[in-house]
Amino acid sequence: MSNDHKKVILVLGAGLLLFWIFKPKMKKPNAETNVNFCDEEDNPKERKKMDTPTMSPESAKKNSMAKGAFAAMKAYIDAYNNGEPQSVLDELNREFAKEFKCKVYRRKSDRKLVATDLQGKEILINN
Repeated sequence: MSNDHKKVILVLGAGLLLFWIFKPKMKKPNAETNVNFCDEEDNPKERKKMDTPTMSPESAKKNSMAKGAFAAMKAYIDAYNNGEPQSVLDELNREFAKEFKCKVYRRKSDRKLVATDLQGKEILINN
């Protein structure tokens, strides 16, 4: 190997090392990440109250995931109606992710409350 080949390999190796060090870190969302999905934060004093949803016992027995999502949505609506700030609602969502394996958020398109699993598949929609 000539001296020029060694220099080329050294420069390429140093370049790859620098790229690996300074590349942007991609984090996967999990229960610990912030789950604030809606861009605008409502003023808690000016919020319109939401009706608490209901679920039949037959539906709850058929689908345990829907039962957990329903409990999460009900707790989220109660906190929302009590005027809790968005930071508290986000913390509540992190707890839902740990306990029920779901999250509740307001859809940007129609502002409806949606309960989804951690992969983003919709379970319940509050009309």
